Amino acid sequence: MLKKILRIPVLFCLIVGMMFGAAACTRGDGTDIGDGPIGSDDPDAVELQVAYQQDSSEARIITALSSGFVKEQQAKGVGVRINPVAVPAAEYNQSILKMYNGENLPDVVYTYDDYASQWAENGVFENLDPYFEKDSFDFSKYDENAFEPARVYNGSLYYAPREYNQPVVYLNTSLLEQYGIDYEQYKDGWTWDEMVALLRTIRTKMDAQTNRDYIYPLDSSFEWAAMLNAFVLSEGGYLFDAETRKAGFEEAGTQAAMGEIMQLIENKLIADPRSTVSGGAFLNGNAAMWIMSRPRVSSCIESEIELAFLPMPLMGENEHYLCYGNTGYAISSISDKKDLAWEFCKYVMCESGQEVFSATGNCVPILLSMQQDENATWRKYLEGVDQSAFIRSDSDEYTYVLSTYARGYDPSKERGIYNKVRQLIGELSNYTSAAAFCTYAQAQTEGVM
Repeated sequence: MLKKILRIPVLFCLIVGMMFGAAACTRGDGTDIGDGPIGSDDPDAVELQVAYQQDSSEARIITALSSGFVKEQQAKGVGVRINPVAVPAAEYNQSILKMYNGENLPDVVYTYDDYASQWAENGVFENLDPYFEKDSFDFSKYDENAFEPARVYNGSLYYAPREYNQPVVYLNTSLLEQYGIDYEQYKDGWTWDEMVALLRTIRTKMDAQTNRDYIYPLDSSFEWAAMLNAFVLSEGGYLFDAETRKAGFEEAGTQAAMGEIMQLIENKLIADPRSTVSGGAFLNGNAAMWIMSRPRVSSCIESEIELAFLPMPLMGENEHYLCYGNTGYAISSISDKKDLAWEFCKYVMCESGQEVFSATGNCVPILLSMQQDENATWRKYLEGVDQSAFIRSDSDEYTYVLSTYARGYDPSKERGIYNKVRQLIGELSNYTSAAAFCTYAQAQTEGVM
């Protein structure tokens, strides 16, 4: 299936950015994103600083959103400049805290659902409940799951969500067609057993056609919380229970889940997470499938992967879980421009902002009208490709849960739990039995609690 990129004028830098990354990403006026603020040159214009994670996708997103917001404010007679503040991804959260402590935190801060709770508890982020209430925000227009990830502390909203994310199965159609795999039969749904059977078929065909031992039917995604949490829950276990304040590696269901992952690694059905990061094999063209959410679409386009998508298979025999989450923008509690920062947050959530974000290719809108519209911009980004797997199913087959499985526990330790479990999954293949691994993992997880 040949992918075609729809060229949308509002996406100023998509094609160039795909070739050369963030450094070559340009704005509407032709300047690089690193050349200064976006917007009015009027010395009386209000400057709003927005922190974003420094990578090519986020550079494109913040450029598009900033330009759109500036134009909207200009139409209202308000002169605004947006100054995007790039923060290295590997140091993002440490840098945010450092800037807060140094009293130079940008007015608006990009954040993830699994980091925001600690910033909320420590007063770094503004509680947005009063802002939503003051504007009589109509939540009924939005995906019912869109705002739950942002209720990060005491049930209050601490960031404005910008998209809806749930895992889907990415397909490298060139590889699958090379192996004669008919993936269309699963477009309306499938089971985990059917997926594993397909992985075995692909492995056999791979072994017959190449002696390279670094290509896999499925890239590893089990270290990713959104995948791991749903898989373990579907097997009857759990990773962490915030109410009982206990890790669940010693549960029978959790051990069964770990044993199945170990078997997938041993049979070379998935890439060993010990030797690769999630996406490494798929983005290099060395994996036929990958379980991931929408934000990595543009990375696949940059890697020239010809894409198709399938819904997540129904995992487990009884209750089938599927995780969801998102990212968004918080308001700095020390900003002296909170009202303008809120206007930016509202823009990101409104139809015009969602349209601009959709044009980057990395967005599943949170507005229901845009999610369901077959002609919506986000669907047109990959022309002719069925993208319905990205939106929440209306059926009751899935039980939807947050990917942030430690939500509700001590916010200062929540992220440490996610990091530790992610690290532990990378060590799975070092063990000969799931029981031995789970004993070790239980003690390690309790050590960061």
